[in-house]
Amino acid sequence: MKLLFELRPVDHLEASVDYYRELGLEPMAWPDDDTVLLAPLGAAEPTLALMRDPAEAALGTGGVYEVGDVDEYYADHPDLDWLVAPADSTLGRYAVFADRTGLPMRLLDPDPRVPAGAAGWLTAVAVAS
Repeated sequence: MKLLFELRPVDHLEASVDYYRELGLEPMAWPDDDTVLLAPLGAAEPTLALMRDPAEAALGTGGVYEVGDVDEYYADHPDLDWLVAPADSTLGRYAVFADRTGLPMRLLDPDPRVPAGAAGWLTAVAVAS
């Protein structure tokens, strides 16, 4: 399990982007109108994703982890407290379980059409935006 970035649900995406710019993070990709990936200037991978989505807001802030194949991980761990079964999302194949304290553990399999993994997927998204 590798931490890719932290996801923070927000109500006001543009105002949040402005706030994090003041803290030194810059948008590196906008996968859709409700999601932005932020990183320190010149960084190759994001450290933070902001997402305007009521369902994500209900789950709360948490890390997004790469586990390889999300569907396989889901099948291999049926006893976890699954909150979101594997599904396609803007960021790739995605699922969520709650850890023992109730915090969301988001799993992401970045777009499988890009063989370079998360970094390659992010480059492809940035070029496409």
